[in-house]
Amino acid sequence: MRDSIRAFVLFLMIVIIIGGGMATSNSGEDIGPPETNEVHIGPNGISMPLGKILVVRKGTGYCALKFTEFWTGENKEDRHARYESYCHDDKSGGFSKNNVKFKKEELYFPKARWSIFGHPVAFGTKDEIYCGFAKLWWSGKGSVYFFERGQPQGDYGIELAPTKWTDISQVNVFDPRLNWFRYDENRKRVNIPVDKLWEDN
Repeated sequence: MRDSIRAFVLFLMIVIIIGGGMATSNSGEDIGPPETNEVHIGPNGISMPLGKILVVRKGTGYCALKFTEFWTGENKEDRHARYESYCHDDKSGGFSKNNVKFKKEELYFPKARWSIFGHPVAFGTKDEIYCGFAKLWWSGKGSVYFFERGQPQGDYGIELAPTKWTDISQVNVFDPRLNWFRYDENRKRVNIPVDKLWEDN
């Protein structure tokens, strides 16, 4: 009985930590939410608009992902999204070969229906993006964090590059116009229009 109580208390502590991080890590103190065609760059993650490709890098591994749909469920606080991810094992920089591994998944984070010590708690979530070698935390719309759910916020070697590209055939991970971002607790939040990510030649 005592072990069961200890296990339940440990579970509640984990839920509170995750729930607290979920509630605060994607909120900007100094700016509003991004517009439909803006990229939000924060200290702990990047939020992408629909249809635009985000490139993921860790060491020599590369992956690309794109959100294809956002919607709400029974109420506006039930968050849902669909995404596509592409990953390959070669070092060509492109994603048009037959060895590309494709995944299409749905994500969801229902409205918190419980409160434990003042912290909202939601059950039945599916909030991890699988992108080849990377498993990254999601908390609504186009949000992608530099770490997994449950990890302390920090630099785990994940780099993210937002792009204007909409089709996987356009992706070249060695394109010099790409700006790569890593976790940086001192970085100021900013919203950038997709058209301003780089100057087209």
